[in-house]
Amino acid sequence: MLKRGELDRRISIERRTDVRDENGQPIPTWTRIGRARWASKFAVSGTERFISDQFVGREQDEFHVGWTTDLADVSPLDRIVYPVTLTPTDNEIFDIMAVHEMGWREGLRILAARRAET
Repeated sequence: MLKRGELDRRISIERRTDVRDENGQPIPTWTRIGRARWASKFAVSGTERFISDQFVGREQDEFHVGWTTDLADVSPLDRIVYPVTLTPTDNEIFDIMAVHEMGWREGLRILAARRAET
């Protein structure tokens, strides 16, 4: 059961849409789905590897959010922006890997990964 008191992080979920430039080339843009919302965040795993002369870290987390109609079709084509701040450079981008419904329209469990190159 999803407990509202456990939703202590602010996130946005975004969907990619392509707009065309003057030459007809697609330019990917990200649009927020609905409003920023409260979520819980749980660490799942983390790895670090040396690839192409650099260290690449990968963090997997699980986010829990309340179910709403605007999130009913969230999928791995979307992404999570965490935390939602006024300064976009402070935000971390998580690629959604899987979405599972918790209960009957009670909440969503979203497995997401963030890649960091150092």
